[in-house]
Amino acid sequence: MPFFEQTLCFPRPIAEIFDFFSRPANWITVAPPELHLRLLQGPDRIHKGATLALKGRRWGLPQRVLTEVTAFEPNLMIREEQRQGPLAKWIHTQHFEERNPGTRLREHVDYEPPGGLLGLTVTAAYLARDLETMFAYRAGKLRELLGAELVNEQ
Repeated sequence: MPFFEQTLCFPRPIAEIFDFFSRPANWITVAPPELHLRLLQGPDRIHKGATLALKGRRWGLPQRVLTEVTAFEPNLMIREEQRQGPLAKWIHTQHFEERNPGTRLREHVDYEPPGGLLGLTVTAAYLARDLETMFAYRAGKLRELLGAELVNEQ
């Protein structure tokens, strides 16, 4: 199964970084503007079992995505999984680790391209490039907001 990984380090305490990522409104703040991402429904702060309805635009098409938080361990981990949306599979896991100084965030996304006609264009290779671009934008916004630095751990 295709996957994407990224690691960021923040010069801030783990509780502050985890709190930032626990708020869906912040997910919108760090999303690339060309996604036109909006939170239609969801809690102010996520928790295990929380569902989020998002609307945006990708690949020239309006998209509606429903995700569920399937794992939530304060200051340790968040996992959200697509329940409805354009991809055959999307599982985004964030692991938070206390570092001296600050916090390390390791992100892992398992995904599968869509089926049908869209899948002929939006292949795994296409999605890999798309994720690189989206997460690079996100890392830049997180650098502005929280001092994040991208870490190459290959």
